[in-house]
This record gives sequence, structure tokens and C-alpha cells, in this order.
Amino acid sequence: MGYDYVVVGGCSFSEGGVANNKGGTYGDVISEHFGAKFYNLSRAGGTVYHVNRTILEWCGKNKNKFNDTLIMLGMPQLDRLTLWSNKTKSWENINLGGPPGKFPWLDKVRPGHKLLDEFFYTFNTEDMKKYVKNCWNENNQLRSGINIIVGLQSFFKVNNIDHVFFDASAYPSCDTYWKSCDEKSFGEQYSNRLLWDSLIETKNWYKHPKYKSMMDFTLKNIEMRVSESDHHPNRKGHKYWADCLLGYINEKENNV
Repeated sequence: MGYDYVVVGGCSFSEGGVANNKGGTYGDVISEHFGAKFYNLSRAGGTVYHVNRTILEWCGKNKNKFNDTLIMLGMPQLDRLTLWSNKTKSWENINLGGPPGKFPWLDKVRPGHKLLDEFFYTFNTEDMKKYVKNCWNENNQLRSGINIIVGLQSFFKVNNIDHVFFDASAYPSCDTYWKSCDEKSFGEQYSNRLLWDSLIETKNWYKHPKYKSMMDFTLKNIEMRVSESDHHPNRKGHKYWADCLLGYINEKENNV
């Protein structure tokens, strides 16, 4: 099976810019393997909402390419948010990652990252902390993620688009995120785990036999990441992951 187009959606683990790997990401390697045109829609700090929006926008503009396209989704952490900004006239991704009640991405400005004040007119870091205290809920994040993934899987299936999901910066992996949720807070009959296992198809979701996610892979293999303190994959790490994905794609094709 060959492809004319390879489309990747995700976060910095797919985008490559943070690790200075633009042109050498797993998407680049896979598109070169197929001799395909590469569309990298991922963005540093990308969320599941970002993945959903950018993939559907691309598909809406390229409906005539579906039969010749491979879409690969490197899933980000599910605890991230995407908000529209009237100030920047764009969607802004916000990473809340950290232990409950602690928000290192809000408390500390990191290289390449901005304060919320730069994104919004009157919505600053303290406002975000208040929003999180009042409204943010891991159950809601998981349910929103399930809704998006089910929608994308259904869209791909209806339109016969070849695709692969995998856990990129998702740590823990998406299929185990339910472990951190307080299911009683919704008071619903069905558990988050049951919903995930019942609704999410696994036949197009790549799971490495040893590592829980791409981030788990880089955390455990220092030679595959940018540096000891930067766990983004380097070119060697991207090449390794691309070979794993290509092996998975070829295996799927042979089993059809």
C-alpha cells in the first residue's frame, strides 16, 4: 500500500521544533518512505482539541485526497486546554500539566512560552488558577477526549481514511488516564474505564510492546532524547519511532 499524502497531528513530540528536529520527525521519515507529500499540522503544546480541529480543517479542504492519505495522530496529554483568544485572533493551547493543585506551566515562564496576559485582554494566570479551582475536572477532560476520539474514528471510518493513533506526549497513556479520575464526582452509572474500553477502537491504535507512549520511550532512553533535561525525541528517537510505526502499518496491511 502506498500513499501520496501523509498528515500528522499532535504536539511538540510530532512538530519537532522544540527539539530542533524540523525535517527529521517521524512524520518526515514515514512520508519519505512512501514518497508522499507531508503535512505536519502539529504544534508545540498541542491538545486533543487542537488535533481534532486541525485534522478536520485539513480534511475539509482536501476531500479529494482521502483515498491516497495516511493520517497519523500523536496524541497529547489529555489535561491540556485550547481556548480561543479575541486578542490574538487565534486558538491558544494551555498546558496545565502537574500534580493536582499545582500548575508549573502557569507559575513559571519557560523559554519559548508566554504569560497568559499576552494571549488575553483580561484573563491572566491568577484567573486561570481560579477557573481550574472552580471548573477543571479530570473526568470532564477524559470524557471530552473520548468524545473527540470517537468522532475522529467514526469520521475516518465513514470516509475510508487510513489512520493511526498512538500515545505521544500522553503520559500516562490515554487508555490509562481513567486511573487518575474521581469517577464518583459525576455520579454516573458507567465507569470511565468501561466507556473507554467500550467506545475506543484499538485496531488502529499503535501500542509499543515495551513503552507506554513515545514520552515513556524517551524518558527511559536518554540517547533517544534531546538532552538529559529535555525529554523530547532527537532525530535518532524520531527515526526509531518511525520504524516502529512503519512496522505496525505493514503488519496491518499484511493482515487485511
